[in-house]
Amino acid sequence: MKKVILSLLTVVTVISAQAFDKLTLTNGMQFQGDVVKVKGCSVVFKTEAGKVEVPAKDIYSVEFENPNDEQFVKYIAILDSKGSGDKCMNGQMDADKYHGKKGGHFVLGLLLGPFAIIGTAIGANPTPYNAKNTVALSQNKDQFNDPEYLMCYKKEAKKSLIGMECAGWAAWILFILASA
Repeated sequence: MKKVILSLLTVVTVISAQAFDKLTLTNGMQFQGDVVKVKGCSVVFKTEAGKVEVPAKDIYSVEFENPNDEQFVKYIAILDSKGSGDKCMNGQMDADKYHGKKGGHFVLGLLLGPFAIIGTAIGANPTPYNAKNTVALSQNKDQFNDPEYLMCYKKEAKKSLIGMECAGWAAWILFILASA
C-alpha cells in the first residue's frame, strides 16, 4: 500500500512540475515558461534563459496553463478591450474552464483504458449545451451556435476528456506495477 501511495504522489508531483505557459511567435517558434507580466503592447516571458519582453506584434498566441492565473485574466482583458478576442479562442477557453465530466472520464480510463480513449476520440460530441457549467457560467452564450466557436470548443473539450482518460489508464498501469 505504501508503494501505491508513493507512486501516486510521485506522479502528481511530476505532472504539477510540468506546468508551463506556451508562447508562440509569428515566425512559428514556440517557448515554454511563465508569463510574468502582460502589458498593452508586450508580454514579459520568463524561460530557463531568463526574462524576455516580447512585443505584441511578434506574438501569434499565448497558451496559459492555469486559466485562473492573474496574468491570464489581464491578457483576456486586453484582448477584449481591443476587440480582438476571436470566437475560436472563446470556444477553447470556455471548454477548458467550464466543460465538466472530467472525473467520469478519469474513471473510464481507469476501467477501460485504451477502449475509453478510442471511444471518446470517435464518438464524443461535446457541446456547450451538454455541459451545464458552460451554459451557466460562460459569457459567450451568443456564440454557442457559431460554427467556428463550436469547432474549437469541441476540439478543446475532447482533448481534455481524452487527457483525463489517459491519466486514468496511467494510474491503472502504475497500480498494477506497484502491486507486482
